[in-house]
Amino acid sequence: MDFDPEDIYSFGFTFKKEYFHYNIRKKTLVKADPPQKRQNRDSGRDWRKSYTSDSLFYVSSRGHDAWLFRSCADSVRLSEDGEQWYSYAMDGKSEKNPDKKGSVIGRWVGKSHKRLMVREDWRSVGTLTLVNSLAEPRPTVETYKFPMPADTGVVRYEVMLADADSGKMYRIDVDRFKDQIIKLPLLKHFPCTDRYAYLLRISRTCDTLDFCRIDVTDRSVRTIISEVCKPHYNEQLFSYHVLNDGKDILWWSDRTGKGRWYLYDGEGNIKNPLTDEDFVCGNIVRIDTLERKVIFEGYGREPGINPHYRFYYEADMDGKSPVTLLTPGNGHHSIKFSPGGKYIEDTYSRMDCVPCRQIVDRKGKVRFSLPAADASEALAKGWRYPDVISVKAADGVTDLYGVVYTPLNIEEGRKYPIISSVYPGPQDDQVPQQFHFDENDNQSLAQRGFVVINFAYRGSGPYRGKDFHCYGYGNLRDYPLDDDYAVVRQIAEKYPFADSTRVGIYGHSGGGFMTVAAMLERPDFYKVGVAASGNHDNNIYRQQWAETFHGVDNEGGCFKCKVPTNIEKAGNLKGHLMLITGDMDDNVHPACTYRLVNAFIKKKKRFDMMVFPGVDHGMGGEYYVNLIHDYFTEHLK
Repeated sequence: MDFDPEDIYSFGFTFKKEYFHYNIRKKTLVKADPPQKRQNRDSGRDWRKSYTSDSLFYVSSRGHDAWLFRSCADSVRLSEDGEQWYSYAMDGKSEKNPDKKGSVIGRWVGKSHKRLMVREDWRSVGTLTLVNSLAEPRPTVETYKFPMPADTGVVRYEVMLADADSGKMYRIDVDRFKDQIIKLPLLKHFPCTDRYAYLLRISRTCDTLDFCRIDVTDRSVRTIISEVCKPHYNEQLFSYHVLNDGKDILWWSDRTGKGRWYLYDGEGNIKNPLTDEDFVCGNIVRIDTLERKVIFEGYGREPGINPHYRFYYEADMDGKSPVTLLTPGNGHHSIKFSPGGKYIEDTYSRMDCVPCRQIVDRKGKVRFSLPAADASEALAKGWRYPDVISVKAADGVTDLYGVVYTPLNIEEGRKYPIISSVYPGPQDDQVPQQFHFDENDNQSLAQRGFVVINFAYRGSGPYRGKDFHCYGYGNLRDYPLDDDYAVVRQIAEKYPFADSTRVGIYGHSGGGFMTVAAMLERPDFYKVGVAASGNHDNNIYRQQWAETFHGVDNEGGCFKCKVPTNIEKAGNLKGHLMLITGDMDDNVHPACTYRLVNAFIKKKKRFDMMVFPGVDHGMGGEYYVNLIHDYFTEHLK
């Protein structure tokens, strides 16, 4: 939808590849020419060349080294030691022809002739290997770097500053933590002034953040903000913004237990929180430095509403005014700004409510509502909304929110097995919040004759505060199991036709890991499970994920991390279990499944298994979905 900047009651939209203009007051709809897209001023430039603001210099890569070019075509080689896995080129993980040109990592600092670059050193990182059995004419071996928990060989970072005027490059000393992580934003929000550039330094234990300022004139480094955030920082919601030529810094922190935005001055002195209300603030989506206002996502502020739903708020940067709700309406919200940002197109929905659209102003007043989506045809054919409900966690106190799918035609007196569709997080719960007829295929599974549930358990996501998000820290295998068990029993009490004596469970990736863990922890309760692409041995999964969410100990500079595995409980298997993996999964390596298979064989346990040839971690498709549904139909009904 495109707003008319001159008239908020007019907008344009595309329908079936044609563009229309609608006036709400006059109720007129006319076919129109689509608006012209603004031409990018750099669209004609070679993407491999990164120019200074005055176009006097640009850098590019040759092979894995960085080269500086002057406008007179004079060139200077800035580095001599570039190689695969230790490269200045954007695609430096691949082998390259020494003469091949490409783009270079980093960003020019403001209008200066200084370029800041963070080079990653992958040379000591170990490898994993996959066999592509479908390659023609012969199967091929594919090897890739993959750091694992407690590895001594991990990615290391080097910060360099190139000076175009002198034609030299210097190393910047930013070392503080052993095996630290350096993050330098490479997108349009790269924080810098003409003199200063900023980067984030993170400890390997993921519990300390340093916001560093680099003076490109003398190459000095100063820590502006340092924050300890036990047990780990919130990677999903943490962010920062440098404003007003470095005089203001907006900094996200959950130091109070709920995520908030704070205003710091340019020297790292805290001035004020943007709000002192007890709710989780999310990403900032708009900043007005003249009016000193910010618009951001928020979760859990509106009483009586699911705290997983996203709302949008406006706050005073100086914390002098109350927070303003911009998007009223019980549901999960998405917004689009009018030109100039004076008005907002707000769309919100729930799994039990079709999308509603409204135009609101910056005070949160609804200027007019647009027609909601129409589900009457589906309803007339017998479809109905799933139930969006809350139940209690295993502690009997914490509210858990989720979706319950039931067959569209419930037969009186019949009992329906319960299937729990799971994903434990911790980075995301994958419970659908916005309306969709059958986004996760759970409604079609329910139609086979099941009650299917999908809930967000403690530890499953970052939107309800630190205690909720970090619930599973140090217990990465077992933390969601008690909550799932408690939810299944409550569903059986709430729905008289739900049969708690026939319970199944399934999931993908972390959900596959949880599926097997549940069946091995309560083998008499969970009768049937399907586990796809499960990270059953997190000790051979991704280093940063396992070390962040389970924990890593630094003992005399030696990092230790040991995550409990499903393999350890393989002897407990009783029910029907199908394991699924893709043999080209470069995220959760098939070895996670094969090691579990080996453990089952040693314990003389029977199970089913499907390997998808040529498939990576992105499982999907009709065959995959029907395989899962058929397995429950055969073994749980």
